[in-house]
Amino acid sequence: MKLSILIPTFNQDCTQLVHDLLEQLPKDAEIIVADDGSTAAPIRENNATIAQLPQCRFWQAKMNLGRAKIRNLLAEMAQGEWILFIDSDAQVRSRDYISSYLSQTEGYQVICGGTGNFESCPSPDKTLRYKYEIHREHKRTLKLRRKKPYAQFSTFNFMILRELFLQIRFCNDICDYGHEDTLFGLELKDRKVPVLHIDNKLIHTGLEPTPAYLRKVKTFLFTLSRLDEKVQRRITISAIALFLKKSHLKGLVVWLFNVSNHQIKQNLFSKNPSLLLFKLYKIGFFCKIMP
Repeated sequence: MKLSILIPTFNQDCTQLVHDLLEQLPKDAEIIVADDGSTAAPIRENNATIAQLPQCRFWQAKMNLGRAKIRNLLAEMAQGEWILFIDSDAQVRSRDYISSYLSQTEGYQVICGGTGNFESCPSPDKTLRYKYEIHREHKRTLKLRRKKPYAQFSTFNFMILRELFLQIRFCNDICDYGHEDTLFGLELKDRKVPVLHIDNKLIHTGLEPTPAYLRKVKTFLFTLSRLDEKVQRRITISAIALFLKKSHLKGLVVWLFNVSNHQIKQNLFSKNPSLLLFKLYKIGFFCKIMP
């Protein structure tokens, strides 16, 4: 059984991640890193050195293709029977990370390892993102992930049979950030493909400062607004917004959002941001942009 580890990256130095993986990589496995048109030359050049490492390949896109397309291309390049997708802002925390995956393949075609976080916030300007990720981690215990295996599917750290992935693929229509994992999880559910969740986490290191994170959230919500309503009804933020629209409360919510937007942002930029206000901010913004 051959394994291909696939790492898409954009303006993220993933050389340390590759070196950590090489320490436990089986002899018949490979690592492929695909740079999705990075604009930061020093990072791009540093990642290009991965091509010189044993069992490694490096591919550079001439332009940014988007999260879905770059992952689909990686799967096409892979030679392994199994493909393991890892986001480039990940950190290996276990010496048996790869073997833990390979020991679970009997009877399953999709295996999710999970996402972990730093023990403390790396810097004050990243408090909102860190606090939100810790909240999500508490809601994504192994027990809860196994209870809702499709809803808890994430592209951050998962392994899948290459043949199955190429039948489904990520939706190429999604060029911006967000929801390619949502659609993939729903497709697995519709196909009744069993998904095994295991405790094999990678640490998520890509925490953005609050201004950049809020821009990312807005992109995420714009992507959500363009998805089919059947999909929106299965996602919390859009499902609430659709209910408010049906109840003729959308206009009121948008008005409240516009009136309170400044005050909410002041809280989100503070040392102790409220996750409740953050959720209300997302609902209000989505109501404002939804058709």
